[in-house]
Amino acid sequence: MTASEYTIEIALCILLGFGIFYSIHLGRALAVLRRDRRELADLVARLDESGRRAEDGVEKLRTAGDVSGRSLSRMIDQSKMLQGELESLSERADAIAERLEMLIRENKFSEKEKTVATVEISPVEDVVSDHRADTERGVLPSLPASPTPGVRPYEQRLRQRTAAEQDLIRALRMS
Repeated sequence: MTASEYTIEIALCILLGFGIFYSIHLGRALAVLRRDRRELADLVARLDESGRRAEDGVEKLRTAGDVSGRSLSRMIDQSKMLQGELESLSERADAIAERLEMLIRENKFSEKEKTVATVEISPVEDVVSDHRADTERGVLPSLPASPTPGVRPYEQRLRQRTAAEQDLIRALRMS
């Protein structure tokens, strides 16, 4: 063997040693990579499960939003209808109040004309007793009597009352 053969063999041994150390290093790196790959697969599986749960949660929220939105829109529609009914009731109440006011004024004027036209004035006790008798019967002296006794004028009309009108009548009767 010549010196050149020895140098080639020594160089090959050194390169073989580097190759062994490098393969050990690569083996360790591959083991870490395999372990990290398993962890990465577990992480991806957990991320996928979290994504599915989030999608289910979003779907539940969407359903709940639709249900509550429908009920809110129904409530808004009902409140708009009640607003219209209350406005019409308010207009009717204003008209009735104006008619009552006119009747009271007419009754006051007619009473004044009667007292001026009559020469004899009844004693105060007779007026008070007549007033007490009228209030015991439930008749207001300043308002005209109902054409059919025992039936209120608003009950004479045969019509369907709205829920708002019925609630208002109940509240007025309670107070």
